[in-house]
Amino acid sequence: MATDSPAPAVKPPKIRRFQIGLNVLVQLLAVVAIVVMVNYVSFRHYQRWDYSREQKFALSSQTTNLLRNLRKPVRAVIFFPGAGEILPDLQGLMREYEFASKKRFIVEYVDPYRNLTRAQELLTKYKFGPNESILILDYNGRSKFVNAAEMADVEMPDQMEMLSGQTQPRIKAFKGEQAITSALIELIEGEPNKVYMVGGHGEPEIASPELSVFADSLKRQNIQAAGINLLNVTAIPDDARAVILCGPKHDLTEVEIQLLENFWKKKGRGFVLLNPFARTARLTEWLGEQGILPQEDRVIGLGSFLGTDANGNPAITKGTIKDAGFQVLNSRTKITKDLEGMNKRLLGTTQSLQIDRVKEKIDKLRILPLLASAEGFWGETDLTADDAQVFFDPKKDHIGPLNLALAVERGGVSDDRVKLKASRLIVVGNAEMIGAKAQRLSEGVTGDFAINALNWLLDREELIGIPAKERKNVTLRLEDAELGQIGIFVMVLIPGIVAIFGLLNWWQRRS
Repeated sequence: MATDSPAPAVKPPKIRRFQIGLNVLVQLLAVVAIVVMVNYVSFRHYQRWDYSREQKFALSSQTTNLLRNLRKPVRAVIFFPGAGEILPDLQGLMREYEFASKKRFIVEYVDPYRNLTRAQELLTKYKFGPNESILILDYNGRSKFVNAAEMADVEMPDQMEMLSGQTQPRIKAFKGEQAITSALIELIEGEPNKVYMVGGHGEPEIASPELSVFADSLKRQNIQAAGINLLNVTAIPDDARAVILCGPKHDLTEVEIQLLENFWKKKGRGFVLLNPFARTARLTEWLGEQGILPQEDRVIGLGSFLGTDANGNPAITKGTIKDAGFQVLNSRTKITKDLEGMNKRLLGTTQSLQIDRVKEKIDKLRILPLLASAEGFWGETDLTADDAQVFFDPKKDHIGPLNLALAVERGGVSDDRVKLKASRLIVVGNAEMIGAKAQRLSEGVTGDFAINALNWLLDREELIGIPAKERKNVTLRLEDAELGQIGIFVMVLIPGIVAIFGLLNWWQRRS
C-alpha cells in the first residue's frame, strides 16, 4: 500500500526591510512637513476672536487702523514703580497693540526696583519723577507721556464705606486705549488740526456744556476747535482745516456767505448742521449751489414710545415720534464703514435733504447719502401742526425714506485710495446731533459718525473708525429671592441628581 508523500515545506515570506523602512521614513517626513506647514500658516495668518461681553480684549477699529498705518516704529516703555492696580489691564492692552501693529509697536517693561541701570537711563533721557507711574511713547525722535491717572476713572469711597474701613479708591473704568491712542495720534501728527466753529447766529459755543462731549472727542483726535465770527474777519484763516456751522438760528449775511464760498473754492472743508426751524435763505441758496436742497420739513413718524402716564409714571405711549429714526447707509466711503446698518434716533427736530442731480452732473460733483430716515417716517411740511393731529399728506409731505445727511466732494475721485486735494462738504439736517444728549440717545453712534465725518473732511482716512470706549466694571446685583434660587440649584438640585444616578448604579450592580 502506497503512502502519501509529504507536502512540500512552505517558505516564509521574505521581509523587505528596506521597503518598510522607506515607507516609515516617507510617512515621518510627510507628518513633519504637515506640522511645519500648519505652523507656518498659523504664524503668518494668526487670528483671534474676542467673545467677552464688552469686547474687553478687542481694540477699536480706529486704533487698529492707526497701528496698521504706522510708517515708523513706536517704542512704548511701561514704567510703573510697584504693581499698580491697572498694570494687568495695561499689559494686556499692550499685547493687543503689538499684535495689531505687526511688530511696529514695540513694548518694554521696566521695573525700577529690579533694573536700576535702565531706570536711571530713562529718568535722565525723558526727565520725569522716579515715583511716577507712566507709559512713555517714543516715535521718530518725539516722545509723549501717558500717566496712570489718565488711563482710569477713579471713584473715592463714600462716607459709609469709609466708616466700614474701605478707604482705598477703586477703579470705576479703564480707559487706557482712549488715552494711549489719543497720545499716539498727537505724537504722529505733531501739530493739531485746526477747525473753526462759526458763531454769531445763535450757534452753541464749543466751550458750552451742550458740546462738552463733542469737544472732548475732538481733543482725543488731535483736533483743535476755536470759535470765529465771520463778520470780524476778511477771510477764513489759512490754518483752518475745516469750518463747522452748527445750527444757526439766524441767516448769514452776504459777506459771510462769500467768505464760505471763497474758502470752498480753495479746496476748503465744511461741516454744516441745519436748524429746521430757522429761516436761513442765503445759507439754503448756497447749499443749493453745492447740489444739496434742504426740504424745510420735519421728519416724524407715528408709533409707540416710552412716555409718561397721567400720574407721571413711565408708560408705553402711542403718538407722534418727533425724534427721527435713522439708518446708517453704505456710502462707499470709510465714513460709514463700521456704522453701516445701525438704527438709532436723532434727538430734536430733523429736516430732510434732497440731491440736485442736475447740479451734480453739470458741476461734476460727487454727492453721497450717509444717513436715511427709518421705515415709517416722513417729512411733515407743516412745521406748526399739532403733534396730535399730524398725518401723512401725499400732496404736500415728503414720503420716506429721506436723506438726513449727505457728503459732497468737488474735484475728487471715487477711489478712496487715490488722494487728491478736493473741496469737501457734509450737511446734516439736524442741529443737535453732536450734543451730549443726542449722543446718549443714539448710544454714541451720532458722535462716532461726526468724528468719522471730520476725519474724512481732514483727509485722515487712516483714522476713520469707531473710537475706543471706556471699559466699565460690571456689577452683578441679585435680589434675595434670586440668591435663594441659586442656592437651591447649587446645593440641592445638582447634588440630588448626582445622588439619584449613584443609587441607580448601586441598585443595578446589587441585582
